Amino acid sequence: MTRKQATIAVRSGLNNDEQFGCVVPPITLSSTYNFIDFNQPRVHDYSRRGNPTRDVVQRALAELEGGAGAVMTSSGMSAIHLVCTVFLKPGDLLVAPHDCYGGSYRLFDSLSKRGAYRVQFVDQADPQALAQALAAKPKLVLIETPSNPLLRVVDIAAICREAHKAGALCVVDNTFMSPALQQPLALGADLVVHSCTKYLNGHSDVVAGAVIASEADVAIELAWWGNNIGVTGSAFDSYLLLRGIRTLTPRIRQQQSIMPKLSSRIYSNIRR
Repeated sequence: MTRKQATIAVRSGLNNDEQFGCVVPPITLSSTYNFIDFNQPRVHDYSRRGNPTRDVVQRALAELEGGAGAVMTSSGMSAIHLVCTVFLKPGDLLVAPHDCYGGSYRLFDSLSKRGAYRVQFVDQADPQALAQALAAKPKLVLIETPSNPLLRVVDIAAICREAHKAGALCVVDNTFMSPALQQPLALGADLVVHSCTKYLNGHSDVVAGAVIASEADVAIELAWWGNNIGVTGSAFDSYLLLRGIRTLTPRIRQQQSIMPKLSSRIYSNIRR
């Protein structure tokens, strides 16, 4: 059964607790979990690797983006770093937008200078510049649209088509649109990243990130590396993020409804 975005956001994780029948999923703060018996571990053994509260929000994120699986991370930057760790090796080329988020630019630039991988910053709205970059056979292409903070827009589907022809994977930073307004996986992207700190949480009280994969085996690999390098999100942040996601649709609708009025007011003040 296909559910509406608003329904996914509001209903995710509700009425799934089998131990106490909690309507809202509880915050599972335990860092470790005992075994059922000798050499018989439970589903979870250590919360860096897996946590029941994080499981719930990861399922919600994957369903909202139409993905096969998700990994919640400790920040948006750790989500970006996780993707680069998994898919880039020394010598591999990353093609990133010339106007990408400043933190992303700093990460790519600093790690490329240390030899972790190569990076080329490109105006992805310029077909010729993009074609030249793709001719260098990048391993990964990052798309950020709208960009942060300049709000420049590029064509996700078109860039993904050309990137795939060049043999590259495509990852889209969907922070500013959120899955309520844009679903990059449906447009051809292989991965989606978020700074959940912003629209997904919406309350300015959580720093978190997420990576959503279109394929299950990729999601499993991301989860393995997330545990390996220690970037997974905490149980309490998972709970707060899920709470924020429940109001995603009405928040986005309200923001969209007031923006034309606000823009008109600003324009009127400028003319004065």
